[in-house]
Amino acid sequence: MNWKIKAHVLALLSRVPGGRGAYHLLQRIGGTNRLQLDRDLERAFELVDLVHEAGGTIPSSNVLEIGTGWRPLVPYVFALAGANSVVTVDVNPWLTAAYARETWKALGTRLSQIAARCKVDLRQLQERHHDISTDGNSIEDFLSPLGITYLYPADARSTGLHDNTIDFVVSSNVLEHIPRDIQTDIHRESNRILRPGGLAVHRYNPQDHYSTVDSAITFANFLQFSEQEWHWYGGSGLAYHNRLRSRDYREMFEEAGFQFEVCRERVDERSLQAINNGSLKVHEEFAKYTPQELAVDYMWVACRKLAASESETESCEPCLGGAAS
Repeated sequence: MNWKIKAHVLALLSRVPGGRGAYHLLQRIGGTNRLQLDRDLERAFELVDLVHEAGGTIPSSNVLEIGTGWRPLVPYVFALAGANSVVTVDVNPWLTAAYARETWKALGTRLSQIAARCKVDLRQLQERHHDISTDGNSIEDFLSPLGITYLYPADARSTGLHDNTIDFVVSSNVLEHIPRDIQTDIHRESNRILRPGGLAVHRYNPQDHYSTVDSAITFANFLQFSEQEWHWYGGSGLAYHNRLRSRDYREMFEEAGFQFEVCRERVDERSLQAINNGSLKVHEEFAKYTPQELAVDYMWVACRKLAASESETESCEPCLGGAAS
């Protein structure tokens, strides 16, 4: 599909009455929101890996997830890994009881994999999964017994959670859809609610998402447009991409008072080549970035909240590589 066709459809649905409902229906018909268990489970595992790599432990922790999405797979994994509580918030009503049920049942086929990756006892995990009935009728029926609270509509800039009470703030494929000013406030709120030493753990892909439906364009295709030009295609509405580059994300975390424990960036070589040889004309609004920063298509970060006695922060040193699902 030509990417502009999808862009125009989403732009229209964003602006007409009932458009969001129609979008949900189209997602269901097209199977776009279907459960892709192996892919989605690996994405959750990457967050778990980042927690472990940064020195964190999940058992008995309190977790906030930003951006529930269609399925509560990340909350399920953290709950099964031993989290005491998980609060998951979203501005969109995509989660349903049917999605929660289907996802929970599917995880029953992956318990040994979850136990190994999360470093928890398989027998205890099996008992916990068995104790949750699949006969529930509401979202809460599937989440509450696991200590998971789903909040919609919810504003991650003002969670209402107490200071210094959360161990991990996590998200998966969310930050690229949040404007910079809002995201800055979210990181400040995360720093407030995290206990000293707590971690902000995120995986996200700052690429042109239309490249997933149109192989003719690169992951950096959207960088050719001015902010005004991009507003219709993906700078507003259901298809919003913020187009922030890797440097912007690093700056936001540091400005919010975080210190990087893990920061990996993957550069897409096809995009980098297109930028360097001029076949992709990058708009002057992105002139301050290096070609490598422009071509980053995935980032994984784990940032630690500094204790009151700490004042210095470490810079993020990009490390290429790392498979993204």
